[in-house]
Amino acid sequence: MKRSQRRDLKQDEFVSRVELTVRWFIRNQKNVINLALLLVGAGLLLGGLYIHRAGQAKIASALLAEALDQYHGSVGMDISNAGSNLPNFASGEQKYRAALESFKNISINYSSYEPGRHATYYVALCHSALDQLDAADASLTLLRTGSRDLLYYLGSRTLAGVKARKQDYAGAAEIYSVLIDDAANPLPKDHLLFELAKAEERAGNVKQARQLYERMLAEHQDSQLRGDAMARSEALQYAAES
Repeated sequence: MKRSQRRDLKQDEFVSRVELTVRWFIRNQKNVINLALLLVGAGLLLGGLYIHRAGQAKIASALLAEALDQYHGSVGMDISNAGSNLPNFASGEQKYRAALESFKNISINYSSYEPGRHATYYVALCHSALDQLDAADASLTLLRTGSRDLLYYLGSRTLAGVKARKQDYAGAAEIYSVLIDDAANPLPKDHLLFELAKAEERAGNVKQARQLYERMLAEHQDSQLRGDAMARSEALQYAAES
């Protein structure tokens, strides 16, 4: 077959494809237009949702910053924040109650945003500062249902401390033990071991407490808590020998 004939054949095939495409479009014109409108509408909806969520996240972040200012505000004649724009409160209770209401608002209304999770953590801290330990426990338990990020680990450590204050030493020890064994946990293991040892000591598990103090001393020789751990270990040894 000559080159010109091959070229003409290809042109005919191209024309045929174009004609078939045009005929298909004419037959399905309504469906094609509806699909195009649907895709455009979906794009606009997704874009609108993205813009809305971005705006809501920005509002939540601003509210969180204001609540943190309250949480870190000064009390009475405290001059540590002198020259800053942080608010001043007549008492610590007044400060934490004001911050608690602000954090609650963010935690409830922006629960699906990252500032909402941070607010939940600070709700627990405010409850703890106000000696509302059951409420703090509930907020921290809720926080720990999320992803295992830094906030999860901070909440877990705080929850263990709250349980220890409630004299639920077994519950505190369980959380501390899990954190210590978690390789992904970024929190200082020497502090966790020390707190675990204290929880066991307060629960009356003297032998286990002393073993934990000794483990902390062996594994963390540069720890700032080394002196305290050594003192507690020696005190428990002395009590056992008396």
